[in-house]
Amino acid sequence: MKKVCSLLLICLLLFSAMLPAFGEEMGDAATETEAQQIELKSAGDIPVIQLTGDGNDIFDAEGNKAYTFPAALGAILSGQEGVLPDGFDLKESFLTVLKAYIKGAITADEDRFYDALQAEVAKLTDRVQMDENGEPRYGTDILPSDYEKNAQQMTTPNPNGPYDVNDYHFWYDWRRSPLEIADRLDAYIEGVCEMTGKSQVGLFGRCLGTNYILAYLAKYGSKNRVCGLGLDCGMMHGQDAISESFSGKFASDGDAIQRYLVDMDVTLDDWMVDLIDFMEASGMFENMNASVKAPIYARVAKGVTSALSLSTLATIPGYWSCVSNRDYNNALLYVFGKSGSEKRQKYAGLIEKIEAYHNQVQLGMDDMLRRFVANGGKIAVLSKYGSQLMPMCVSRNAVADTFVSVGNSSLGATTSALYNTLEDNYIGGRIAAGFGKYISPDKQVDASTCIFPDNTWFLRGVEHNHWTPFENALFYTVLTADRQYTVDDFAFTQFVVRDEADNYLPMSSENHHTEHWEATDPASLSFLDRVARFFETLRKLIGDFFLWLGGRMKG
Repeated sequence: MKKVCSLLLICLLLFSAMLPAFGEEMGDAATETEAQQIELKSAGDIPVIQLTGDGNDIFDAEGNKAYTFPAALGAILSGQEGVLPDGFDLKESFLTVLKAYIKGAITADEDRFYDALQAEVAKLTDRVQMDENGEPRYGTDILPSDYEKNAQQMTTPNPNGPYDVNDYHFWYDWRRSPLEIADRLDAYIEGVCEMTGKSQVGLFGRCLGTNYILAYLAKYGSKNRVCGLGLDCGMMHGQDAISESFSGKFASDGDAIQRYLVDMDVTLDDWMVDLIDFMEASGMFENMNASVKAPIYARVAKGVTSALSLSTLATIPGYWSCVSNRDYNNALLYVFGKSGSEKRQKYAGLIEKIEAYHNQVQLGMDDMLRRFVANGGKIAVLSKYGSQLMPMCVSRNAVADTFVSVGNSSLGATTSALYNTLEDNYIGGRIAAGFGKYISPDKQVDASTCIFPDNTWFLRGVEHNHWTPFENALFYTVLTADRQYTVDDFAFTQFVVRDEADNYLPMSSENHHTEHWEATDPASLSFLDRVARFFETLRKLIGDFFLWLGGRMKG
């Protein structure tokens, strides 16, 4: 299995396949800091409703699990039989795409090739995709048992509590438009309020779930049913890999790939690691980035990646909520073409859902959150970092948690690159302006530029998908308090570090080195260093490749 993952990651990372993935993993038990000014609690007398991201599997009407693109590609690379969708023939699909490519090259009609590529890849993933109107195909959905959990919680009296932060989990099809899910969430909240006898609840979103919470707030916030709002590693301002890939922004970086593999705990054969090192040292990745501006990109790469987007992720309205304001117009143009194009007409229903979220939620999101707080609502924002962002991102060197940059998940923090610190002049200026307390001890984050600088916490040393009891307790405590708690109310401070013993400690200049790789700024290498690195990586590549080849021949 590890070999399959290795091959899969090499393919994805070296050739910039768009595979953002979100999952869920409950963390181990947390050890809270002993000297807290306010005691954290994960349960109390106010129910908190939790929305997670896209961790739920999708099934068709017969109960068969729908194939995601990563799973399909993994099956192809591993040679598994009887796993791919019925009727899919890899050889036949390859020949179909090849014929379309040849005909397109002869007739100078690249669209023929792009359409064939999109159609063949879509055969692998069409049961998890949405149709041209942004609606499920083949009756696909999450499990009926998940909806039964929602219904049970809406109809089971529970007036006395205490209510744990995990007691009320709203289950939903994360592919659907957030504004559509907002209607179902509203009914769920009304049911929970009736069964608990409470007039308000807290809303706690993780990852993609934050976007669905904000869609509810935009549509039903005037009902005043929410006492507190928690945004944990949220994608409200954009998820970098999705936003940039949908708008055609790709990059290649061997050092970033190496760091990502370490963070994902994937071990490659030595020659594969050497190959990545050699490509970086020889400037091949840099040349690949430069080719983005070349004619070949305009004629081939752009069409290929656009076609792949529509056969993998871009038919899902939920993922479009992760496209930032900055990338939004370019993304529509990149995926669907110009206004009036054939794709615009074909996907008119899907685009209508995409634009509804953008116009009704995203454009006014920051002001909506400010109004919520001004009207007495409590808020807590948490951003994680210390991991490599997905390497094909243009923003790959941003301070991030693997899937989303700190600038986005914190709603506006200013950060350095992941291998640098904020410049001394910048820090000096912020200190002189009275904002010194918002500079992280590792000098990588300035929280003063966040929308809510006093209500935003930063957790270093915890990867995006690792959801910890520390987070649960922090969010429950803040959302259900009788006043708005700030970063100054807790002894663990605004900047927190998780150490190897699973303790959550105030960050200091001594304890913030949590990464498992050595971050080096490539620009800091001298010419002689670069030459030496080139020949060393070439030597290792040749040696390790022949060792690997010899082992394969013996086997």
